[in-house]
Amino acid sequence: MTADAAWDEAARTVALRDVTISGKDIGTVRLAALFGGIGPELFSGSVPAQTMLLFSGNARTVDITVENSGLFERFLATQAKELSLKPDELRKEYVTASVLGVPVILGNGPAAKTIGAAMGQFVMNPGKLTIRVKSKEPTGIGFVELGTAGSPASVLDRLDIEAKAN
Repeated sequence: MTADAAWDEAARTVALRDVTISGKDIGTVRLAALFGGIGPELFSGSVPAQTMLLFSGNARTVDITVENSGLFERFLATQAKELSLKPDELRKEYVTASVLGVPVILGNGPAAKTIGAAMGQFVMNPGKLTIRVKSKEPTGIGFVELGTAGSPASVLDRLDIEAKAN
């Protein structure tokens, strides 16, 4: 695991420039993000002060990349065996669930369909999946708003989302 992060006190932002977790013959997950509304209270050690970040903090950008190095194939083989299916049969079911089910769960809007299509491509040919999310609002979306959203669609409508697999 590696992490590269920075806090800009004047701008009240925390930038996760690169947080990477990887395992041999498993894969790698990379995260980069920019959060705003983050002041010195984060580092105060005071739970009430840190809790206030829920009301002042926001998410501006989040980028996630998943690179498969064998874990997905082992997972698929194990699940297929448990379900008495061939791995290719189960893969087709997972592709269908990704392409059709994920958008339904996420509200069936354009962003949800983009995410579902990329996930389906990844399941079909597990290599690299990248999802980039950016708030349409320059100040980001508040943590409280994210936590109390009535549906995923109400959040996705406020985001620019790119998702691709290759």
